[in-house]
Formats: sequence, structure tokens, C-alpha cells
Amino acid sequence: MRRIIRVIAALFIFSNILLSHLPLAYSAEDSSVTENISSHPSESGQLTLTKTVQNITQNTPVSKNSTVANPGDILEYRIQFTNTGVGDILDMVLHDSTPEFTSAQQAVTCDALLLPSSLSCKIATPNGTNSVGYKGDILWSLEGALSGGESGLVVYRVKINN
Repeated sequence: MRRIIRVIAALFIFSNILLSHLPLAYSAEDSSVTENISSHPSESGQLTLTKTVQNITQNTPVSKNSTVANPGDILEYRIQFTNTGVGDILDMVLHDSTPEFTSAQQAVTCDALLLPSSLSCKIATPNGTNSVGYKGDILWSLEGALSGGESGLVVYRVKINN
């Protein structure tokens, strides 16, 4: 059974931008899914997601809530997924989107060094070609089993529009 997981979006605050075109702060929330995969609670996998953001240009600390960014800055989003249950979680799809007023700084990839060896990863960008400048949804199809206690990480970078 395949589960689509929507990831929460971080709040980020813009500075040094023309306020008539962009809001001072942008925030979007999407309910994360943390659910039992098995019908037997004592044997189920439970998925926990943590999304962080870091301003790479300004070398700010990693944050779960917000970051300050100027037009042209590069932001790195990291989505950690962990099976906090005991059973396996099979064939997941993680879903996120490039935030408003940003575009991909580089093509989105799957880094095998950040994933458990039991998972394979494929990227889908349904709103266009996965390349510099992409705007829209990003889907990481993680095929295989995420065992209890295992975790992995997917990463992507965006550039704040000028």
C-alpha cells in the first residue's frame, strides 16, 4: 500500500523586498501525516516527519520554524523521515512544494548516502522539468521497507526571487 505524505512548510520572513509585491511574512501549513501503517498497533510502523530550513547564503542556523531571507538568497530545505514504530513502512511518497516567491536553485536529486540502503528513490516534478528554476510540487517515491527505528533525509534548495 502506498502512502502520500504531505510535509509541513516552514515560515520564512523576507527582508529588503518591495512590500507592494510580496507579503512581509509568508506562512503555509499542511497537515503532516503520522499514522499507523499496520492494523496491529503493536506491530505497526509510525512515520514522523521533520522539516527544517537554512539560509545557505547567509549561513544561518538550521531552523524548524523560520529563517530570514533576502531576494537572491539560497534556502536549503531538509525533510527527515523516521519510522518511530516497530513494524516496516512500505513504499512511501513524500510530497512538498517549492515555496511561493522561490524556484529550484538546482535539480532536485535523491542522495543515496542520506537514505537507508533498503530504500530506492525516484523524483517526480509534475509541474515541469526537474531543473534550475522549477516551481511546484516535488514527489520523492521511496520504494522498499523503512524498518522500525530507521530514518532518512531528502534535501532540496531554492532561490528567493529577485
